[in-house]
Amino acid sequence: MTTRHTISHADELYSGNAFKAGYSPDGRRGIKMTHLYAHEFKSTAGVAALAANPDGLFSSMKPSLLTATGKNLISLAQGTMVSVGSTIISFDVPRNITFSSSNTATGVYLKLEGLDQYGEPMAEAIKGAGAGAWASGKRCFKSLSKIYTTAAFTTTVSIGTGARLGLPFHLQTKAGLLGVSVDGHFCSGTTGAFTVHIGASSATTMTSSGGQPDARGAIVMLSPAPDGSKRISALMVVDHSTDRAAFGPPQVSSCSNAV
Repeated sequence: MTTRHTISHADELYSGNAFKAGYSPDGRRGIKMTHLYAHEFKSTAGVAALAANPDGLFSSMKPSLLTATGKNLISLAQGTMVSVGSTIISFDVPRNITFSSSNTATGVYLKLEGLDQYGEPMAEAIKGAGAGAWASGKRCFKSLSKIYTTAAFTTTVSIGTGARLGLPFHLQTKAGLLGVSVDGHFCSGTTGAFTVHIGASSATTMTSSGGQPDARGAIVMLSPAPDGSKRISALMVVDHSTDRAAFGPPQVSSCSNAV
């Protein structure tokens, strides 16, 4: 059994008996405790994050099954990541969603509803990228319960997961991510590459299920890509002064206000 105890609600904590004149603002002893958090991207089973799977939910799905607009299509998912007839689709780590159709107009939206990694309802509307192009969502879902569209597709459709891995705490600036490691080695220009996406502003309320970034932020591993065996970890600074500073703004929970 795990036990937990909050030591203090103070803004700053100092520990130890070390002293240096001019270090602390009021001459106290000790060194300020940092707010660093090392997060390893792995599934609940303890294995490392898997690679992106662009057609892992719907693989070239026939248009005859996707003609009803506004209908929840999740039970029709038949990609390698799901079982036929699923009502909830869960992912190894929080991930973004991608989709493609050979004639998807840019005015067509794929709408998604599900849960984030803390069990909070979240939603996103992803705008089509054009004929044959992949459109990528910005928000990282831990599970999906609804998949529907604003228009009927007339050609085969593929839907799956992207390479964005959702962070557990709010990344306010890129400087807040101190580094990413793979198998215990920090990435550099020669040993790995990644991109960083900061979270939505904690000072505002997310008002749209489309276009805005993930509430907390994400990284995209470019090289080496996640493959289910490499251990990928992120070291980040966590601001624990308020709920929003630590976890970002509340999620948008439905697509009724989609762009």
